[in-house]
Amino acid sequence: MRRRGPGPTGRALQVSAHAIIKRSSSSRSPLALRMDAFCRNPNRTVPAAEGGPRRADVPLCSRTNGWSWPPHPFQLLAWLLYVYFAITSFGVFVPLLPAHWIPAGYICTGVMFLSHLCVHVTAVSIDPADYNVRTRSHRGPVPIFDRSKHPHVIENCHCYLCQVDVGPKSKHCSSCNKCVANFDHHCRWLNNCVGSRNYKLFLHSVLSALLGVGLVLVVASYVFVEFFLDPARLRTSQHFLARNDSSVWFVFLPMAPLRSAAAAIPGLAAVTIALALLSSVLLSHLLCFHVYLMWNRLSTYEYIIRQRH
Repeated sequence: MRRRGPGPTGRALQVSAHAIIKRSSSSRSPLALRMDAFCRNPNRTVPAAEGGPRRADVPLCSRTNGWSWPPHPFQLLAWLLYVYFAITSFGVFVPLLPAHWIPAGYICTGVMFLSHLCVHVTAVSIDPADYNVRTRSHRGPVPIFDRSKHPHVIENCHCYLCQVDVGPKSKHCSSCNKCVANFDHHCRWLNNCVGSRNYKLFLHSVLSALLGVGLVLVVASYVFVEFFLDPARLRTSQHFLARNDSSVWFVFLPMAPLRSAAAAIPGLAAVTIALALLSSVLLSHLLCFHVYLMWNRLSTYEYIIRQRH
C-alpha cells in the first residue's frame, strides 16, 4: 500500500512555514549574527540555561590540585625541560669541568635541582581551595548556574556553584571549577590555582628554577667556549687519558661512559644555552612582576581587573 503525500492544504502550510523561517533569518543584520557568535562564551564554567545539556569541555566536578586530570601542555613542557636540564647537566657538562671543579658542580647543581623539585611538587600537590570548599561534606558534580536568577557566581560571599560561603577575596576558577582562597591566578605551568595556601611555594618555585637554570647556563657556556679555545681542559677524565684521540668524546661520565662524536658536545651546549637563556628571561620577567605586585599589595587578578578599567 503506497503512502499518501500531504494534501494541498498541508503543502501550503509547509511552504508558508519555510517562508516565515527564511524571512526571520534573512531579516537579521550581519552585525547581529556576529554579536550572537561572540556572546557565546566558550570558556564559561557552566551552561547559562537551566536544564540545558552540559558541554563536554565543562568539568563536572572540581579539580583537587595540579595532578588532577587533564594535564596542561605547559605543565608537561615544564617537566620535559626539567628532565632535559638535569640529564645534560649531570650527564654531559659537569663531568667535563676541570677535576677540582667537579665536586662543586655536582653539589651546587644537585642542591638547586632538588630544592626546585621539592617546592614545585608541593605547590602542585596543595589544594588551594577555600576552607569551606575543602571541608564541605558534599563533593558531587557542580550544579548548573542560572544567570537569570543570579548575575554573578559569587554574591555576598556566597558561591552558588560551590554552594558554600567563601572569603571576601575568594574567586571561583573556571579551570579548576572551585573557589580558591585569596585567588591570585591559575598557573598553567603548575596546572593548579595559586592562592594564599601555595603562593609562597609558587614564588620559591620560580626563584629556584631561575637559579637552577642560571647555573646550567654558566656551566654549558663554559663547556661551549672551552671546546673551541682549549678542549684539553675538558678532557681531564681517565677515559680521555686512556684514549689519546681528540676526536673521541664521552658523555655520562664516569658511571656509564658513552662514546660520542666531537660535534655533539658544542651542539648540545648551544641548544642548552638557547633554552636556558629563554627560560631565564621568562622566569626573570615573572619574578619581577610578582615582586611589583607584592610591593603594591596587589594580586594578579586585581592587577588584571585594574588594567581592564
